[in-house]
Amino acid sequence: MPCTSMVAAVTDTRHDSVRRATSAGTSTPRSSRAARARRPKGKAPARARDRRSRERLGNTAESAATAGQSVERRIEYRQDRYRARAWLSTVRTEQHQKRWRDCGRASINGGGAVGLRITSSPNGRAAGYSGLATCGSPWACPVCSAKIAQGRTQELDKLLVWNAERGGSVALASFTMRHHKGTRLRDERKALSVAWRHITSHRAWKATRRALGCDGYVRAIDVTTTDTAGWHLHIHVLLVFDGPVSQELIEPWTDELYTLWAAGLAKSGFTASRERGVDVRVGDGALDGLGKYLNKLTYETAGARFKRGKKGKDGIRSRTPFEVLDDAINDGVAEDFDLWFEWERDSKGMQQLLWSNGLKDRVGVDDKSDEDLAEEEIDGEDVALISAESWTTVYWHAADLLTAAEAGGTRGAFAWLDEHGIDYQRYPTRSEGPSMLERLGLTEPLNN
Repeated sequence: MPCTSMVAAVTDTRHDSVRRATSAGTSTPRSSRAARARRPKGKAPARARDRRSRERLGNTAESAATAGQSVERRIEYRQDRYRARAWLSTVRTEQHQKRWRDCGRASINGGGAVGLRITSSPNGRAAGYSGLATCGSPWACPVCSAKIAQGRTQELDKLLVWNAERGGSVALASFTMRHHKGTRLRDERKALSVAWRHITSHRAWKATRRALGCDGYVRAIDVTTTDTAGWHLHIHVLLVFDGPVSQELIEPWTDELYTLWAAGLAKSGFTASRERGVDVRVGDGALDGLGKYLNKLTYETAGARFKRGKKGKDGIRSRTPFEVLDDAINDGVAEDFDLWFEWERDSKGMQQLLWSNGLKDRVGVDDKSDEDLAEEEIDGEDVALISAESWTTVYWHAADLLTAAEAGGTRGAFAWLDEHGIDYQRYPTRSEGPSMLERLGLTEPLNN
């Protein structure tokens, strides 16, 4: 359908849908009974969907930072991340950026000491370090990536609340390309960028967005790899609408988006299947599971969880880059090392989340860089200062000290440090309070 004809049809249909939704007292118009019957119910799988089995996501997703995580699991994931970063520090050479080599290892404090910080919240204690250098990489650092992803998911949460308050709705679009084991990561990345730029610069994209009331979007990149098909880069786009939108309005746009996506991929010699290349699903409301699903993808792809990927129906295991790293460390398979270092090299500079122009300003989200998010430290006060010499030992067990501090507070942290013979300096906390001599300024913090 020509662009102008499709836009006119969409506009007329949207106005009619809005009138029907308003008269029915609902926020989101429903499709016909027959159309609903064709779409199966239930929770959508995590990977790309067949358009014939498109379905809506219910309001089942939890916060991306905490979904499904017990305290034990959260501790396990943190230990995995810290262990992986420490391992990477042993294999990164002068050819790697200094900020990668120094991340979590070098102090930015005078004298090289590192602070241990404990804070309390309704969810319990949290512990962290202060005065450490960070690399700010959302893709190549197991620790910084999780901090960045958590910050990004909070931004998305704010977007969803803002859109709900104004009576908007959302849809999730997924874009995939054909790939095989011999395809290089850098080539897929280039093809993805060229194709997305082709879509967003085309007049059809701009005209249909205006007609549908799609006044913003957030694009996320999801990356997996399999032994049989190699790297798989794909895009998920949270589409934000200023009012209700239905699946029947989205269907013509899906066809148009596939045409644009396929034409964009062709510029780099790539293709997409008509059946799986583009998929767009409408949510049940502005706060439904679609936005939280994107949050979950962002959080897990960025290494917040070193979970073992499940095998698909065909018995093939799909892994995120950080799962590849975890396997390389645990199993020592040469191919996994090669995959990781290819990822580390060719993912540099790739944006984790891309917001459409002006959307952050309208939502009221501060424009923070990845480095800004990685440098943020937990609230609270330092309870101990670990000497520079001792930090070279603690570095390899940094996650264990945090676990002891969260479980036992300052006493638990001090007991761990004493048990391991670590040289540190205690500081009084508000909960414990300074001694009388310290309040009078007659003594220095104790050395241990």
